[in-house]
Amino acid sequence: MIKKWNVKNFKAEITSPVVAGLSPLAKDVLAARSVTDVESAHNFFNAELFHSPFLLKDMDKAVEIVKEVLENGGRITVYGDYDCDGITATVMLYSYLTALGGEVDWYIPSRGEGYGLNAAAIEKIAVGGTELIITVDNGISAFAEAELIKQKGIKLIITDHHTPYKNGECLPQADAIINPKQRDCSYPFKELAGCGVALKLICAMENSDGADVIEQYGDLAAIGTIADIVPITDENRQIVALGLQHLEYSENIGLHCLMKKAGLGESHIDSTALAFILCPRINAAGRLAHPGKAVELLLCENHEIASAKAEELNALNRQRVEEEREIISQIEKLLSENPRLLKQRVLVLSGKDWNPGIIGIIASRMVTRYGKPCVVITHEVASTTAKAEQEQRAAASPSAGCLTTAKASCRSVGGFSVYEMLAFCGDLLVNFGGHAGAGGFSLESEKIEALTERIHEYARTRFTVMPELEVGADSIPNAHDINVENVEKLEMVQPFGEGNTVPIFYLPNCLIKSKRPLKEGKYISFTAEYQGRDFKVLDFSRSYADFWYKIGDMVDLMLNFSINEYNDSKDVSMKIVDIRLSGLSQDRFFLAKATYEQVVRDEEIDGNLYSRIVPGDSDMKRAYDIIRNSGCLDEIVQRGVKSGINYCMLRVIIDVFEEMGLLTLNPVTGGIEMNKSGTKADLNKSEVLINLKLKAERSSG
Repeated sequence: MIKKWNVKNFKAEITSPVVAGLSPLAKDVLAARSVTDVESAHNFFNAELFHSPFLLKDMDKAVEIVKEVLENGGRITVYGDYDCDGITATVMLYSYLTALGGEVDWYIPSRGEGYGLNAAAIEKIAVGGTELIITVDNGISAFAEAELIKQKGIKLIITDHHTPYKNGECLPQADAIINPKQRDCSYPFKELAGCGVALKLICAMENSDGADVIEQYGDLAAIGTIADIVPITDENRQIVALGLQHLEYSENIGLHCLMKKAGLGESHIDSTALAFILCPRINAAGRLAHPGKAVELLLCENHEIASAKAEELNALNRQRVEEEREIISQIEKLLSENPRLLKQRVLVLSGKDWNPGIIGIIASRMVTRYGKPCVVITHEVASTTAKAEQEQRAAASPSAGCLTTAKASCRSVGGFSVYEMLAFCGDLLVNFGGHAGAGGFSLESEKIEALTERIHEYARTRFTVMPELEVGADSIPNAHDINVENVEKLEMVQPFGEGNTVPIFYLPNCLIKSKRPLKEGKYISFTAEYQGRDFKVLDFSRSYADFWYKIGDMVDLMLNFSINEYNDSKDVSMKIVDIRLSGLSQDRFFLAKATYEQVVRDEEIDGNLYSRIVPGDSDMKRAYDIIRNSGCLDEIVQRGVKSGINYCMLRVIIDVFEEMGLLTLNPVTGGIEMNKSGTKADLNKSEVLINLKLKAERSSG
């Protein structure tokens, strides 16, 4: 699939001791991130370590309440969330309060209980004699639950980082609310993760600027911050950078055991390793079992027990990977049987018994693969009791069926708001939440079809042309700047994460000079000439057999740079982010792509366009020659468009050929297989072509 590229190429000469030693590559990357002068460079590298925790609204109240309960020997419950951010925040605050000698316990709901505070949990906590509940990473929308806590005579402190309801017009009843996104909170940085807010409470309790606190809890705070995909800027940058430094010397036995089981060394761990190796294992507990398993590991002080618990999380993560593969396999079958789904503006997928803890990951995978917003819905029984009741009703009346609910996760591309889409569909949903890029909801299963139509209605009425997934590059480097020393100095821009992503470099007009398989053809390595220099490029996203680019092709490359060390020797490693043939007119391509999908969906298009997309005999012959010499849709599209065939017309031709039995297109893999029987077809009998010609005639008449 061809993705839209957004190439930045800002150049800035920053001359300041703050950035002494920066390489040209690093300067270009910073310029692309608006670090273009001395002041912005100073803010990026030397931001104040920690803002005063007492700038957070209600922090003074919270400290006073916590200290009073501790001094009186009252019980405190830390109430967390089932994701990595909530788990690390729970462990941090529980560990700190316990170290102060407090009578403390913790509670994290399972995914089955749902997000945040719930009445059943509150009843259970009240029976245990708790005098104070402190939420971490949740609570800002718990209006009814906060009222119930008040009725029980329990104090409540909410620490959260999610946007308050109606942008802060409504807040739950609590003794203190610590959330930088409160409307009247003067805290200068609004993007702390849940664990970051919990860290600030600990700092306030210690009356600390943060240095000693980050030394104790920075490892967990860094993990939670990276996992929650908050911007790695300002204070978050400091939390992650210092947390990574302290991770090597962490006294957390469970964390060390988990790193060992995950195959991570205890030194030189970066944010990428946290994001892709450590965080998924912590999250796996809440996705497939109970988040308490991760909490118990991170609180464990016995090495043997911690090792066993770490292996359990490792096994859950392997199970998560297997369940992902199974769900994706089912989705591929669904798309093969219903290829028109891929032509819709929003990809809506539903299936039975898909793990609700995994569907968010699946939605992200689909967005990356197909480049459009995606909603993944799973049917699940509302509750064991409800199921039993419905089974009894079904036995008495077979037409009654079984009451089910569905849960869903959504992921999007820039410019298309998931939250606005869900608000448009709100009357069909039991509940929903989220933001522009991601969200989730639940609904009655019988309404899935109606919801799907409503989602398509929203996309159709709000967008003439749908936003596309973009790959952004920071710089177009000069070939002579691509060397070991300059690439090593990119580390000065770390830690990477949301808002400060791993740099991507754009290399246009590269000549492929050779290629060879890696790992028995599982991956590929090829040599590309760029500005007169040869570079070795690695592609781990496709096999040697699937790499259709030929020696002699001119290609444009999107790459990550890193350093490869082997036998005491270093060289620059270039890894493919994306690749396509040089010379593609991007704007024309995506307009033609949008038009083709409108035609397939039988939507109205500009009548003048029909004459441009109805193929003639010469167009079909030219396309046929390209198709028979290509092995996949991606190659056909790129070579066809580069030769001057309009994308929309080319796809129409492929549809005509498929209809008439000249080829078979796999809509999932893009593989094309030509019919070798030698049977000829009268293409003028194609319904696709006949209908298109009729529309062209009507529009011109």
